[in-house]
Amino acid sequence: MPRATATRHGFGRAARAFHWLCALAIVAAAALGLYMLRLPAGSETEVAAVYRAFSAHKTLGIVALALILARLSWTLRHPGPGPLHPARRVETFLADLVHWILWGAMLALPVTGWLHHSAAPGFAPILWPFGQSLPLVSADEARALEWRTLHRAASWLLYGALALHILGALKHALVDRDATLARMVTGNGPPVAPARAGRYAAILAAALWTATIAVSLRLAPEPEPDPFGALNGLDSLDGIDGFGEPVLPGSAPLQ
Repeated sequence: MPRATATRHGFGRAARAFHWLCALAIVAAAALGLYMLRLPAGSETEVAAVYRAFSAHKTLGIVALALILARLSWTLRHPGPGPLHPARRVETFLADLVHWILWGAMLALPVTGWLHHSAAPGFAPILWPFGQSLPLVSADEARALEWRTLHRAASWLLYGALALHILGALKHALVDRDATLARMVTGNGPPVAPARAGRYAAILAAALWTATIAVSLRLAPEPEPDPFGALNGLDSLDGIDGFGEPVLPGSAPLQ
């Protein structure tokens, strides 16, 4: 982040607007994602409802990604106010760590979702006219399963960091009774130095994300085997017995 010498009283209008719009888009996409996974799919009508819910979820994810990128660009050029209690080093470090994890989750969730959508095309399109697949991402079931596993892992990190973020805001509002929450709601607060990136918190968050990616890739399921794979390369039905099973060389077909 750029260095600045002027003090800050609170977050400006643009920063507050980006914060709350991003929060609304993320919560809406996450809530719809949890809801759609519980929808029944026993009839054509129910399957159509699942299809629409997935399309809406993916579209909300793209909207959230656009807002997050715009907010990131703004934040890099306009740092907000620093902590009200810089002497509380542990509390400040934990707040920085949660913010870094949140930034990672806000970017990772829509990106991995879009990568999964690109690698597993044909179901529930994104509701926009600009194409469905990302460049250089071809249809690949194994890659799609990896992106889906990463997407789910990122969602759990988001839920945990978001819960801690909300608890921290409530702690400042109800226990400390300071202006931490007011700075993001009204823009008012005491003058403090501009915020600076927490280096060690960023390093720890990066390590956490690296471990999450490594574990997710290791735990990603393998593609289901093709039940008709044994038929590939057969020129006729001469090598198939009466039950539709291929006959191994040197064996007699079942009668």
